[in-house]
Amino acid sequence: MKTTNHGLLMSSLLLLALAGCGGGGGSSVPPAAVPAEIPPPVASTDVPAANGAATGAAATPSAYAAGSEELAALNLLNAERSRCGFGTLAQNASLDTAARAHADYQIINNLLTHMQDAARYPRGFTGTTPADRVRAAGYANAAGVTDEIVAFSGSAAKTGLGAEGVRGLLSAPYHLRGLMAGHRDVGVSVRSSADLGTATPSVYLQINAAHTSAAGAQTVAVNSVNTYPCQGSTGIKRLLSNETPNPIPNRDLAVNPLGPVVYVGLREGNTLVINSSAMVELATGRPVALRPPIGAANDPHAPCQEGCFKRHEAYIAADAPVAADAAFQMVITGTNNGVAFSRTFTFTTGSGS
Repeated sequence: MKTTNHGLLMSSLLLLALAGCGGGGGSSVPPAAVPAEIPPPVASTDVPAANGAATGAAATPSAYAAGSEELAALNLLNAERSRCGFGTLAQNASLDTAARAHADYQIINNLLTHMQDAARYPRGFTGTTPADRVRAAGYANAAGVTDEIVAFSGSAAKTGLGAEGVRGLLSAPYHLRGLMAGHRDVGVSVRSSADLGTATPSVYLQINAAHTSAAGAQTVAVNSVNTYPCQGSTGIKRLLSNETPNPIPNRDLAVNPLGPVVYVGLREGNTLVINSSAMVELATGRPVALRPPIGAANDPHAPCQEGCFKRHEAYIAADAPVAADAAFQMVITGTNNGVAFSRTFTFTTGSGS
């Protein structure tokens, strides 16, 4: 069973630190330099369906209470996945149980962790690994489990943190790839220290996504090249001030943050090669400096059990923060199993950090 582990620690105002582990393996996404001459803005060629829709779970009503942070988190995650062709996730009661139990475990023991330790921290123990916990909660025969955590410190107030936590996860490459994975089911819990009567004020967003061996993963068409963000995406974070594993080892993102991150994904098993990438701020025509694409061939954290980029996916990051409330055009060229593609789309950053 494969398990992808990610976590994020935030204060109510500022992204502080991100803890997680990853893995995977794969082959060729060689780095590609930004073109010396960035092309001028052009009309998007990614409307309406250059991102191929995944086959899998249709949107289904959830049991989350109206106005709840869980509903806000799920609605945002499904809207972002659906818009960009990755398919929606169906709320699952067993995964909800696992997510809530692990959020409570972390709050009770004042931890940010994907693993539970029955010997050192027995209070609230429900299973050592995410796979153990979803199994114990009744989700049988999982073929994969994603464990995503956001912890907010400094306040026990939950309001707005379901969606804010999802936005934070979508801004960080190793977390972003987990949220765009081909799962079908999801459990979400937003829990507060006030819910449990603990002394340290905090709020935890816990997301567990999975699919069973029988159902299989959601897949995109063999010729699809999907991105996140994609045409029309809004509210994209303008900077990334931390992630663990650090996307750029030895670079302190708190001091020298990255800008927006763009994920590119094919059908799993295909091979992605990115030949060029360029980002332009539309209002000014100013080019945005990009780092070389990172994929299976040059992921600094490979090889690892699960969570590293595989040969069908890669990400491209701006080398520095960009303007808030601004539109950007992204142009990416490459090959999908040797077949050339070009993607042009626009996205807009949000008002905050």
